[in-house]
Amino acid sequence: MNKLPFVRILLAVIIFSCMGMTSCKKNFERLVAVKTTSISSVNYLAQGEVIDVGDLSPEYGFCYGSGSNPDLSGPSIKLGTTSSPRSFQTTMDLSPGTYYIRAYAKSSQGTVYGDNLKFFVSGGDVEYYWDNGVADYGWRWNPGYDGHMGNLFPVTTSGTIKSVKMYFFTASDAGSDLLNMIFVNQNGYVMDSTVYFMPPANDWVTISGLNIPFSGSFMAVVHWNRTASPTNYLGMDQSGPNAYMDLAYEFKDGAWVKLSANTGGNQKAGNFLIHVTAQVTKNKNGVAKLTELLPGPAIFTGNLQNTPVKNTKSRAQAMPFTK
Repeated sequence: MNKLPFVRILLAVIIFSCMGMTSCKKNFERLVAVKTTSISSVNYLAQGEVIDVGDLSPEYGFCYGSGSNPDLSGPSIKLGTTSSPRSFQTTMDLSPGTYYIRAYAKSSQGTVYGDNLKFFVSGGDVEYYWDNGVADYGWRWNPGYDGHMGNLFPVTTSGTIKSVKMYFFTASDAGSDLLNMIFVNQNGYVMDSTVYFMPPANDWVTISGLNIPFSGSFMAVVHWNRTASPTNYLGMDQSGPNAYMDLAYEFKDGAWVKLSANTGGNQKAGNFLIHVTAQVTKNKNGVAKLTELLPGPAIFTGNLQNTPVKNTKSRAQAMPFTK
């Protein structure tokens, strides 16, 4: 008769011990870790890395400000969530001054920050781009068609576009036809165009001396003006950390359509290697202002309003290979 209480006590000890073991296991689970890789004072490109996600899917991005060790209580930008380690980056546009930046990762267990990096902004020029500098695919327009392909630039700033550069892959059948570039505002109207240029082979081409005002999102678009022969391919990044933004478009059936939806090519998200340098207008208070990326894949809905383009069928041509 005295054995029953003993059994009850022993059972309670076993249950308590198991609960303790579960708690101990949680203490040994991997935690989220993040680091701030770099910040460039030349083009204001911030780079970071989620180096461990543990058993979580943290939100990640950057915090920045004029004071040391910025956190989520101040200016920040969320770039996404991830279930695996990954690198990430974003282009910033800032007024002149001294700044600090930290990468962050936020989960249900709290927020962790990367190293606190200090940098200086001495001028008002910003280079906007979302590629990784490496072209692994390319597109061009077939001869005889009036075609447009380029990137959406989802910015919230205002200023003046000063120059543009773009990368082209070589094509064995390329002729000597010239191309130019047009800039389209968020309402679909052409703001201005550049001089004609020869698309180089496996190289960048830069067009300077521009003076094009902009306010908010715009498109920088290469124009194939009914060329007589094929051209080199406009390079595209499909594997960089920002390729998921899918900012590459063509003008098709009277509207802008993502190149990833083109059934005649490699249907992967990506961004053309097009870089735009602009002189950004300061805020009234002279404080930092970050280029806000549109949530998810950005969509450009404006039509090309004031050009006589009337394409009834896409004639964009993808590269026959992936480098």
